[in-house]
Formats: sequence, structure tokens, C-alpha cells
Amino acid sequence: MFLPLNCLLYGFPMRRFANFYIVLFLIDAGLSLTDEFSKVFAAHLPVLSTVRNFVAFLVIVLSLVVYSLLGLDRRLPKRVFLPLTVYSFWCSLALWPLLDMISRESQGLTAAFGQVFIGGVALITLRNFYGSNLLPADLFQRPLFGWRNTLVFSAVNLLLFPLLLVFFLMASGSYYLNQKSAGYMRLSPIGIYTSERSYHHDGKVVRLVAMMHVARKGYYQELFASLPAKGTIILAEGVTDQDRLLKGRFDYGRLANLVGLSSQEKMHLDGNLLELDDLGLADDLERDETKPDIVRADLDLNRFDPQTVEFLNVIARTLLGDKPLAQGFAAYSDWVKVHGTPEMISGVMADILYKRNEVVIDALHRSLDRYDTIVVPWGGMHMPAIESALLERGFVPGDKKERLLFAFSAIHFNVLRTNGV
Repeated sequence: MFLPLNCLLYGFPMRRFANFYIVLFLIDAGLSLTDEFSKVFAAHLPVLSTVRNFVAFLVIVLSLVVYSLLGLDRRLPKRVFLPLTVYSFWCSLALWPLLDMISRESQGLTAAFGQVFIGGVALITLRNFYGSNLLPADLFQRPLFGWRNTLVFSAVNLLLFPLLLVFFLMASGSYYLNQKSAGYMRLSPIGIYTSERSYHHDGKVVRLVAMMHVARKGYYQELFASLPAKGTIILAEGVTDQDRLLKGRFDYGRLANLVGLSSQEKMHLDGNLLELDDLGLADDLERDETKPDIVRADLDLNRFDPQTVEFLNVIARTLLGDKPLAQGFAAYSDWVKVHGTPEMISGVMADILYKRNEVVIDALHRSLDRYDTIVVPWGGMHMPAIESALLERGFVPGDKKERLLFAFSAIHFNVLRTNGV
């Protein structure tokens, strides 16, 4: 049974609620640290993780309530509750961008230690200012409401709201990229980074290089210059269109040039171009041994569902066409509202992601029979499936490096504004 707000704001109920929140935060910190230690040093306990997640959810929900009450009840000490509530909100955003700077294996333990530290600081503050581990009764003898407290709290939040909104959007975007790419792509306050990881097994090396269709100028040339040549094959990405099913040019060059970046089409791979069916015959073909072999390990558009082809034509016509970006995006949104059914979206994902994953993974397995080094420069969303196929085959992760795909400071935002964005 929940107490009504007018009852909660007075005397003993408010003190009990505030102290309950402090205790729950500390319990959550203890559960989180215990759960993380069990994963590292002992057998993982699913029941413990379930209880921890439930308590963490309660803490986040109550943090919203407590933070709102800070603007109404001036008796609640902000020096105690602001660190607790802000850290809870930050945890709900995966501690972005801090956790992006450490290994995935250490992220949970880092967050748990951080919560224990914040909880310890709150206890020290309570002891120093109030002589107790919880809020004392005499603190709530004062009137609860004060115009100055409410107005100052509201004004500060209004001023911070645009920054917090940007932070929330960037943190959410980083989390999405991280989850969909298995950590091969991340969003930082500086820009977007992509990862290259190497995998080793039986003297073979596979380099998975996460890509995007647009990048800073020189990115693609620098990437190609870093690739070895002898005994190397590059499994390139790129859907072909033998039957000319695309009605317009599917080119990211205009969008890239508009914001001062370079498109993936600018990456000119210098090597021995082979067909996918020639992988087993490479030794019998005339080749320059000083250059790597290059195979377009991808599908042709005629293998896609007609709905997917229509969807790609809409993108080419609206987002990548000659219309101003704002006008093109509006036209694209109108089309999606009418045709963007769950079945259509599922079919598109099956074509552009899952079917293509099968082709490149098959080419990867076939390439391992002949080549010592296989380089797979594909989109970041394809990396989880390719990585999983390698691990199943017994490959062991090796070196990892990051590259700045592009910096936000390099984007010509003034050009975007003139184009209606």
C-alpha cells in the first residue's frame, strides 16, 4: 500500500521513506559487489543476479521519486541524496562514457565498486553532519516547503535539461551500438570509434575490422595501408546488382560530402580481384603475389525479397537522393508509416543482415583452407555473428585496436542547417 503524497511529505513518513531509500541503495551496492565477485572468483549464481536486478530496478524507480522530492521538501539533504540519485541514473545509462574506456569483463565490477564508494561517502556525510548512519528525527521538525528551494532547484534543472537530454541520447546511442556490434563500435563524447580484433588458431590469423559507410577523410586509405599483402585475402563487403533492380544510385557520397566526411566507396582496394567461386582455384590463377587477394563475399540484390529491394529503393530516392535532407527524411518517414509493418522490417533484417552473414561466414571458412591471414572489413552489426563463428571453430581472441571513425567536431553542422536539418 502506497502512502499518499501529502502524508509522505510530513514528518515521520518522509523520514522513514528517505532512510528506506538509503538502506536500499546500500543493499543494492552490496548485492552488486557480491554478484560480480561470484562471477569472477566462484560459480555464477543466477538467483543472486535475479535478486540484484530486482533491487536495482527498485533503486532506479525510487531515485526518480527522491530526486523529485528534493525540489519539494527542503529538509532532505541534497549533499546526501544528489550523489545517490545521480549515480543511480548514471548506472541506468551504463555509466557512459566511463565504461567504454575499460574492458567488458571489468565493467560490472567497476560499476559495483563505484556504487559501494558512493554509498560509503553518503554514510560518512551522514555521520559528519548528523552523527548517525541515517537521517535523524530532529531534521524533519522544520517546515518542509520553501519557495527558494523549489525555485532554485527548478531553475537549475531547466538550465541543465538540454545538456542532460544530449547526454541521454548519446548514452542511449552508445548502448545500442555496443549491444548490436558486440563492442566493435562505440560512441564517445569525441566521436564514433570502431574496433579491429584479431583471432588466432593453428597458425591462421583472422582480422575483423568494423566499418561504417561514412568516415573521416583518409580513414579508409589508412585502414587499407595497414593490411598485410602476402598470403592474405580480404573478404570485402558490397551487395551487387546484376539485374539492375535499384532504380536510383545507392551512394553515401553525397551525404558524406555534405557533412565533411568520406564515403566507403572511396576505399580503393588494390589487390587481385577474385570471384567468390574462385576461392578454391586461387593457386591456378594469374596473380600478383605482392598484393592481397580480394573477394566480394556478399550477395547479389536478386537474392533479396522484393520488399527489401523496394525498401532500398526508397532509401536511395529519399535519404540518398537529391532532395534536401529534411525533405527526404520526411518522405522516408511517410513511407515507413504506411509500409513499415513488423513483417516487412523482419524481412529486411533477414536480407541485409542474416543472409549476408551466412555468405561471408561461408567464405571465411573456405578461405581458411588456403590463406594464412583473412581480413574481414564489414559493417559493425555483422561482427557478432562472424566473431561467434570464429570462436566456435576454436579461434582465440588476440590483439585489439581502435580507430576514430570520425569526430563530431569535423562534421559541418552549418551545412546541415542550410539543408534543412
